[in-house]
Amino acid sequence: MPRFTVLFLALLATLLPSCQTCRFYGQAISGQWEILRKSRPNTDVVADPATPPLLRRQLTAVEGIRRFASESISLPGDEAYGKYADLGREHVVWVLYAAPEFSLKPKTWYYPAVGEMDYRGYFREQETTSLAAQLKAQTYDVFVGGVDAYSTLGWFYDPVLNTFVNYPDIDLAETIFHELTHHKLFRRGETVFNESLANTVAEEGVKRWLRHEGRLADLMKYQGRLVRRREFYHEIDRSRSNLETLYASDQPAPVMRRKKAAILAKLRDQFRELHRRWGGRGLESWLHEDINNGHIVSLNIYADKMPAFQKLLAECGGNLDLFFKKAARLKLHDSYQIGADNHRAD
Repeated sequence: MPRFTVLFLALLATLLPSCQTCRFYGQAISGQWEILRKSRPNTDVVADPATPPLLRRQLTAVEGIRRFASESISLPGDEAYGKYADLGREHVVWVLYAAPEFSLKPKTWYYPAVGEMDYRGYFREQETTSLAAQLKAQTYDVFVGGVDAYSTLGWFYDPVLNTFVNYPDIDLAETIFHELTHHKLFRRGETVFNESLANTVAEEGVKRWLRHEGRLADLMKYQGRLVRRREFYHEIDRSRSNLETLYASDQPAPVMRRKKAAILAKLRDQFRELHRRWGGRGLESWLHEDINNGHIVSLNIYADKMPAFQKLLAECGGNLDLFFKKAARLKLHDSYQIGADNHRAD
């Protein structure tokens, strides 16, 4: 392990002011150290006779995706995913999103290196569910989900993980492009900005990658997937708008609780309709989830400002270098206003 890494972790440990904060950053340091300790160069894993053929094939695909990221879509593909780590578990971290019972304003947590974020993540599922129980007792709506990949924002060279290496190659490329975007441009304390930007670049990157590979049939299928994805988010946005109107109405709590349940029940019905119209593909988990404000917040983070960035990319003529420069210069107010008229629910 490089000395600068050890020094960084040691310095981080000295900045912890409370027992609860100590426990949180303690598990974060331990989890990151596990990833670094278990990482091996992709080339070594591919050359190892004991490596399963599927893993060898996937890591070979990763090398092509990294190269395309660096050479074609202005992302630092040479700075991450050159190593592989098997953590022996299904997810790398578990993330919690929370919002008050009658609000879609997410609960935030402060992190010294990145500012306020709209979620809390742990390397151990039990710690996430423990915090979820505490917040539920305080009447928060909570959603907990397993996460397969995350970015250290360039602090470390993030490896490929067993949690996502076996994705279909299109999903693998989308994941890598998303996380590399965080390496390219990340703004402190602006979760929606960062995640919506990364999703926009990831989708554009996959479309360009498929064209570059001459996979036009796969490109058509992917574009169809994006249409379905927009339909899904449209239903979320419509329900979010209805919930925001309800929460601003200042009606008695029992009345708002009943109307809230009706809005979320209608959302689930819309998911069933999409599932039927799509031919029984996708949304399976959403048909059974007990949807609450935490779910709405988690989705808003990743999609709310995508229309803004898609518009900006179009204004840049598809030039990603120019796009990143303009995105970096956006003021907070500008970044939340550009393209907003195109993203209102009916």
